Amino acid sequence: MSFEDLFEEIKNSYDIVDVVSSYVRLKKVGKNFVGFCPFHSEKTPSFVVSPEKQIFKCFGCGAAGDVVTFYTKIKGLTFKEALLELAEKAGISVEKNFFVEKKKEKGLAEFNYKIAKFYHHLLYFHSSSKLAREYLEQRGIKEETIKNFLLGFAPQDGRVLAGYLRNTSEDLAKGEELGLIKRTSDGSYIDLFRGRIIFPIFNLKGECVGFGARALDKDAEPKYLNTPESKIFKKSEILYGFYQSKEAIKKENLGILVEGYFDFLSLWERDIKNVVATCGTALTEKHVKLMKTLTENWIIFYDGDLAGKKATLRAISLFLKEGILPKCVILSEEDDPDSWARKEGLEGETLKRKIEKLTVDAISFVINFYDEEYKINSSKAFKEIMEVFKSTEDPFLRNHIARELSFYLGIPENEILKYFVKDVYTEEIPGKPIEKAKEDVPGLRNIAQFLINYPEYYLELESSGLSRLLEFYPDTLYGRFLKHLIEEFKRGNKEIDYIPDLEFQEVLSDLLLEPPFENKEEALNHIKIYIKRELAKKEIRKVTENLKLLQVKGSKEEIERYLLILKNSITGKLIRENKF
Repeated sequence: MSFEDLFEEIKNSYDIVDVVSSYVRLKKVGKNFVGFCPFHSEKTPSFVVSPEKQIFKCFGCGAAGDVVTFYTKIKGLTFKEALLELAEKAGISVEKNFFVEKKKEKGLAEFNYKIAKFYHHLLYFHSSSKLAREYLEQRGIKEETIKNFLLGFAPQDGRVLAGYLRNTSEDLAKGEELGLIKRTSDGSYIDLFRGRIIFPIFNLKGECVGFGARALDKDAEPKYLNTPESKIFKKSEILYGFYQSKEAIKKENLGILVEGYFDFLSLWERDIKNVVATCGTALTEKHVKLMKTLTENWIIFYDGDLAGKKATLRAISLFLKEGILPKCVILSEEDDPDSWARKEGLEGETLKRKIEKLTVDAISFVINFYDEEYKINSSKAFKEIMEVFKSTEDPFLRNHIARELSFYLGIPENEILKYFVKDVYTEEIPGKPIEKAKEDVPGLRNIAQFLINYPEYYLELESSGLSRLLEFYPDTLYGRFLKHLIEEFKRGNKEIDYIPDLEFQEVLSDLLLEPPFENKEEALNHIKIYIKRELAKKEIRKVTENLKLLQVKGSKEEIERYLLILKNSITGKLIRENKF
């Protein structure tokens, strides 16, 4: 069975209303069912399920897709994992190699959990564990938290875990694969963790996928150590405490991001449960995408020193790329979240209010960081400020940032907005598109919606230059989606109701739930005009850019030739516009 066939059979085996009803309380409204979105907090239900089209759409957060997409999101699985679980539940026979990797990964996670319990046991019963327990007590970590997070202890003797695993060759092999033990030159094994507090790390499903460890000796290097990357442990995709805190984050519609294990535990001890931490690595795009599934309201709570502030700037940029403008806590130079929380001696709502007093929006944080430098060298500081914000792709968010920066810096909004798109056009490179716009283009979305409803018109739009237009938008979501549609149409597939690609399937479901065009002929005409106008703009832009280059290094004859082309292009554009 092919992947596509498996996908189709799984979809046919489930009614999306039945699946969604297991997680969302639905009410029938007309042909559809409506309820509160499980992917974000809302006061008015905006989550719609269509039994006719077997898709869902949230008009609040934008989540959309079919039954597989829903299951993927609600369970926190990869697309492949969701397919396999749904197939298993539906009793669909799948070739063994589909399950081999999943079974192995599950076995590694179970092995890790066994090791976590072993280290947890040593924290209480090993002869040298008193120092570790005293250290946790000094850091304000109580018994309940120690047990909830299965904290452990690795003795200084480097062969305790190796000795525990020596009973079976299979356990030794797993321990070596996961980096928990290492084979020495004499063939014996030595433990990775020695003289350290152990922090088991769980994924979104509650599986133990890796470990972090903090040295008890203040002079030991490195201070923090993680198990190496493996099939089940990828630091760029996993957040410490995410499994335990996800419900609190959903409930409060707010999350707090910290950098360290003790920063996390210190807040957790004080009844701040909507918190997550990176696992000894810098924040990544994958982290932010994961966090966005719970809420779009985030507070970055990093160390107050220069390194912490720089890390906050980088985190802001990553959040902005996902369309989120976070808030940031400003601490004094000597504080980090853990030391600050212990020093304040507050907890619960009182501590939350204290955090709120130290919290500013990301724009204010950036301006505050560059305040002194801006006074000394405003040009250099402005460029660095815009480096933080230039990742923003959402046009509304861009406008908001431009307004705020204009107010703070006294620079016109339009000048700030120019910086966001200064790299949109480049010099002419043979065989490559002129424009490299990465944000989604509303006009392309309208074309996609039209072709989903009226695929019979794709040849007419092709003759109007659709494929040529798409060459200018290779990195946009709808640009790629339209190229995929055209390929399907060329193969004779006109009824597109699923695409075996999670990102494209969400787009497809979103478009299918949109109301059809009232007048398809009028819509077609508008789209053809749009395509011709956009192509004319690109042509004029290309010639203009070439003229700029020729003014520097071109001959008079070449300049005159391009001026003529530009004149004809503009004239032709005006004539075409007047025809409609």
